[in-house]
Amino acid sequence: MRDLIRVLTCLVAFATLSALESTVAQASGFKVYGYKTAAEGQVEVAYWYTHILQSGVPYNFFGQTVNKEGLSQHSIELEYGVTDRWMISGYLDFESHPAGNLEYAQFRTVFSRYRLFEQGERFLDTAIYFEYYIPHASSQRDEKIETRLILEKTLVPFVVRLNPIFEKTLSGPDVEEGGELEYAAGLYAPINGLRVGLEAYGKLGEMRDWKPWDAQEHYLVPDIEFHLGPHVEVDLGVGVGLTKASDGLLVKTVLEYEF
Repeated sequence: MRDLIRVLTCLVAFATLSALESTVAQASGFKVYGYKTAAEGQVEVAYWYTHILQSGVPYNFFGQTVNKEGLSQHSIELEYGVTDRWMISGYLDFESHPAGNLEYAQFRTVFSRYRLFEQGERFLDTAIYFEYYIPHASSQRDEKIETRLILEKTLVPFVVRLNPIFEKTLSGPDVEEGGELEYAAGLYAPINGLRVGLEAYGKLGEMRDWKPWDAQEHYLVPDIEFHLGPHVEVDLGVGVGLTKASDGLLVKTVLEYEF
């Protein structure tokens, strides 16, 4: 219980910071979530980094319209296992660009990531994930909620993961829009102590009215994951955009430390 109180206090501190800082940008990470959750009482700290190497996409960077090329997105995550099947976490998001400085972006909270069944009980190992976006008033962005279904299947030596993602705007001028559909998926296999994979990500638009292909975002991301000691995990990938609305080339890193 003391550990839970300590983590909840940290999450409240994160949210307080979000109310004090100015922001106009939104950070996001490239990750396909797996079925497993942290053990009860386990704490994990992670640093997420995405850098856009090539892009012709315009971007609103703290009030400036800039080319997205050169944008860096940073997130600091604190995660806690409430039970062996239920996790909560919070994120602080930052962004930097050659046209400006490193700026605080927003606070996000994952108020539930829950495994629905024990591993192997169903054909697909399944979990569900709820995330809430809390933008600052000056950001000109809207509150949103994201629901992600986590599906995983082991077909030795491969692991297949699929995350259909449903996002809904809860405030602002776009509140009347329908839910938007996104996806994250990955195919992984162990090779010489590494986990090697190919990931795919996409944003299709409103579920009732998908955007034209060129207006959608789609990426392929070759990915490797390895451990630096018993508690540190590193995830590295290089993403290639497949449509005009996508960034041409990006790199992503997730560095995780488990207590």
